[in-house]
Amino acid sequence: MNKEVLTKTRPCRTVCLTEEEFSQKMREEVEPFLKNVCRDGRMKTERLSSQEAQGMQEAPHDGLYYELYLQQGAKGTIVISYGFTESCLKYHELIWYFYREGYQVAVMDHRGHGKSMREVEDVTIVYIDLFTRYVKDLHRFVQTVVKPVAQERPLYLYAHSMGGCIGAFYLEQYPNDFAKAVLNAPMMGLNLGACPPWAARILCDYKVAKGEGKERLFTQAPFDPEESFEEASATSCARHAYYQQIRRENAEYQTSSASYYWGKEAINAGNFVISTAQARKVKAPVLLFEAELDTLVRASAQEKFISRIADGRIVLVEGAKHEIYRSPAEVLSPYLEEIFRFYEGKE
Repeated sequence: MNKEVLTKTRPCRTVCLTEEEFSQKMREEVEPFLKNVCRDGRMKTERLSSQEAQGMQEAPHDGLYYELYLQQGAKGTIVISYGFTESCLKYHELIWYFYREGYQVAVMDHRGHGKSMREVEDVTIVYIDLFTRYVKDLHRFVQTVVKPVAQERPLYLYAHSMGGCIGAFYLEQYPNDFAKAVLNAPMMGLNLGACPPWAARILCDYKVAKGEGKERLFTQAPFDPEESFEEASATSCARHAYYQQIRRENAEYQTSSASYYWGKEAINAGNFVISTAQARKVKAPVLLFEAELDTLVRASAQEKFISRIADGRIVLVEGAKHEIYRSPAEVLSPYLEEIFRFYEGKE
């Protein structure tokens, strides 16, 4: 499969924050601006049976937390579906760039993440009994919250990692909602190192069968307040340090590890969305970004997905780790230019 390489010589309309100014600009300019235009709220989830709800730990308010950044005359609305253990807050810089370019933005904390409902006591563990719950949550969000404020203009998807798998699943199940979709290092096949996926799946199945599905995967660890930049999935030291400090001070952002149930569902979901029968259901044009130094997801699975959909292309971002959107300005600016040109039909 032919891959394009991110073009860094093309003129870029977005001037991104530099390493030196990042922290101060975020605190004094970006966050106050976004707070002023943000409309947040909570969306009720689908009703659970009494057996499913037993032992569920709710956030201070029930349901799923979301943020809307609305503006008159917007070019369209970008819906963000973020990655494993992330939060709405982690995307504030990106939201700022999207908003300044004339787009409305809608983002929701997945269940078990950020300010949304929790289904296990330990806030550092992510649990899900069915991956399709994420997809149904996103669909409900789009239908009941986003579309009523979309001004009858196009909806665009921006989806990262686990959110990319959710996004691909969504595009297959609800192919007419999004005009275009950007998938950023989507989780379509976990990189399990020397452990083959079938072995990981057997282990997760065994733990779930024993009633230990909500426990932390043995390969995972609780939140590490001292996680170093070298261990992180970002290539911008300033961006890593800024969000890590926020996580240290707020328990709701310290989600950091998978449960056995999540592992089982993540493996199943990845295999499902890249299957030929499912991928062929995608109608929207898809731009997929692959990170050259990604150690968390498999590029081969992403390439299978793109080869099986009607309209898809891959752009390789050289020197980038998994979180491409947390790269230094010299990478982030051309990356955003590629996204905007794609949404505008100028690719």
